Amino acid sequence: MGETGDGHAPPREVMRLAERLGFGPARGTRTLGGGDVGCLGPGLGIVPLPPGTGLVAGPYGAAVTGLGAAFLALAVALVPLTLRHENRRDDRIPRLYLFDRGIVLTRSTEIAACPWTDIRLVEHTQSTAIGQGGATLTVNRLRLGHIDGGVLCSMGASAPLDETARTAIAGGAYT
Repeated sequence: MGETGDGHAPPREVMRLAERLGFGPARGTRTLGGGDVGCLGPGLGIVPLPPGTGLVAGPYGAAVTGLGAAFLALAVALVPLTLRHENRRDDRIPRLYLFDRGIVLTRSTEIAACPWTDIRLVEHTQSTAIGQGGATLTVNRLRLGHIDGGVLCSMGASAPLDETARTAIAGGAYT
């Protein structure tokens, strides 16, 4: 199977587990969490630049100039460190792999699998008041829970909810 959903093909261990459990063909991949520091990471490298430059260029003694040099070194080091962090974040992000007859859920240290027949599908709308002006943000959510009551995962508007719900219902999930 190629890439689906969020652009990530299921890893070999996910495919082997799904095959062993008889989940059938893969139907999609959903990213469930962040782990993304966005522009904050590289932006942190900019913060020590002004004080570092000011302390190095100013008419201060050796100790203050050394502190300024440390700020500049920190600024230079933060950029590649945050980029490295971003490149390695894929292993930390939880993902949901959809198959015809079940799901495989991966987190940084665990893999869980569950057939659709053991899953309850709950679609709901969540509204939140924003600010003091009375504006409301309404988001459609999809929660996959085990029939025994535990929540497996929850997805917001960024996930293709209709496709996930169709796959779940076709596989025998409870609604």
